[in-house]
Amino acid sequence: MADIPDFPTHLQIQTTSACGAACSICPHPVESPKWSNGLMSDPLFDRIVDQLRGRDVRYISPYLMADPLSDRKIFDRIATLHAAAPDAHVEVSTTGKYLAPGLADRLLSAPLSELRISSHGITAEEYARTMPGVDFDKAMAHIRGFIERWQQQQPYPLSVVCLWGLFPAERERRIEAFWKELGVELSKWRVNSRADQVDLTVLGETSPDPTPYAEGRREPPYRCRFDRDTQWMHILSDGRVALCCMDYGQEVILGDLRTKTIEDIWTSDAYRRVRDQVRGDAATRPDFLCNRCDWHVSESVHERAILAAADEQNELVPVK
Repeated sequence: MADIPDFPTHLQIQTTSACGAACSICPHPVESPKWSNGLMSDPLFDRIVDQLRGRDVRYISPYLMADPLSDRKIFDRIATLHAAAPDAHVEVSTTGKYLAPGLADRLLSAPLSELRISSHGITAEEYARTMPGVDFDKAMAHIRGFIERWQQQQPYPLSVVCLWGLFPAERERRIEAFWKELGVELSKWRVNSRADQVDLTVLGETSPDPTPYAEGRREPPYRCRFDRDTQWMHILSDGRVALCCMDYGQEVILGDLRTKTIEDIWTSDAYRRVRDQVRGDAATRPDFLCNRCDWHVSESVHERAILAAADEQNELVPVK
């Protein structure tokens, strides 16, 4: 198993559980009405932030399973996080729904390291299929306006995230060309069932994953391909710690930061047991979250995928 740091180097902190996108490719619309957690209290937020000072925290996402810009306090909280962990990469993801000029001004001046804008399509029909809670015309006007202003300042890297595999190849080529013409990077995230919590068949035919990851779990040892159990901690807005960003059902709760510290939970027996389960060193139920997740793969599959990606990148680099 990979070396486990004494403290999580990557954190997702859910300051709010609200999100208005109602994406059909996300469990949030179905699962969030069952949640007891809502907006994170100031005392809890401050308690968490205080524990980050002086730690080797490398990456902070001040959101989890929701849109951070639905938190009215998010800009103050981003500034507080940056002050507490000035060397950490602070990344925010949102949709065009919240990029109206007033919020856009504050977003452009926020101490961010990266901003991602989710746009799963470029037409009203595609939005109705994938992001029915977002008004297409308003969102695209917001996104275009924000990109124009961002290009004048470029205070941090900006990308548009689009789930890949939902549309025919010709549509995907048009989506790529659209964002390229606007001068913004397109980040393609492979569509998946979110640990079998989204029925992708209702969206029609999806294209197969062309990477080695399509082989998934061939044999142990296993791993999370994004190190969610060995680098990341995922904090719900009421202070409970969930296994990962796929745990919309709040199935695997590893501790509570209202009564424990980050370090206590991170080094606890509960976390160690889960890491053994992820790796395949301990038995799990068939419905264990990771067993349903496309990100849970064999180490051998992960290694081949990394090599394949490196080979592809090398082919794109001209030989001098």
